[in-house]
Amino acid sequence: MSILTLKDVRKNFGVSEIIRGVSLDIKEGEKHAIIGPNGAGKSTLFHLISGRYNVTAGTINFNGAEIQNKPPYEIARLGLARSFQVTNIFPRLNVFENVRCALLWSNGYGYSFWHLLGKQTELNEKTMHVLEQIGLKDKALFPSGELAYAQQRALELGIAIASGAELVMLDEPVAGMSHSEAENAVELIRRITEGKTLIMVEHDMSIVFDVADRISVLVYGEIIATDTPENIRANPKVQEAYLGEVVTSA
Repeated sequence: MSILTLKDVRKNFGVSEIIRGVSLDIKEGEKHAIIGPNGAGKSTLFHLISGRYNVTAGTINFNGAEIQNKPPYEIARLGLARSFQVTNIFPRLNVFENVRCALLWSNGYGYSFWHLLGKQTELNEKTMHVLEQIGLKDKALFPSGELAYAQQRALELGIAIASGAELVMLDEPVAGMSHSEAENAVELIRRITEGKTLIMVEHDMSIVFDVADRISVLVYGEIIATDTPENIRANPKVQEAYLGEVVTSA
């Protein structure tokens, strides 16, 4: 059963066509990677799905509802969360407050001016549970902007899952990390997205082939192949367009 379906999605910036008729089905519960060379349009595609950009043409269906051109907050409230290439947290709030903010809407608080959050026991317990899941329980009162880079990325993932998202989209989640940090991040991603649908853009092919159930290859705004990691690795079109040197040197 598909949780996300793109049909002939296109995005133009002026006369430049960046996304050129992408059609894609993401199955509920699968781990799906989108790969491709720099400039292929991967982040643009993420922006279209999450509402940061409006589509020029085509439809995007999430859980039975068309979401193309909806505001990002409406899409998020439907159960879709994403991270960015550049870490996106509230640096002046502490770690606990970042996660608690993400929990507010999904726990029925909405625009409430009369709740004293410090007295919301259940909400605060849920916040600590998320922090324990992402390994930041001991940093609960630490200023978020002063966390190490890998910890900030973990916090961003915590914010995404705290919203109650069914579909989590991660844009280069291990970029800029050391090998050991990347290994820890991958383990965290596996654990935190268990039972959820994951879409990931990532340049580290060892991580892509290890994590993904299926892989889509985007080249010049078009998907040239969607298949299992084994079949993608062996696909001559993919090797020619993107993976040749990586596979040879692996």
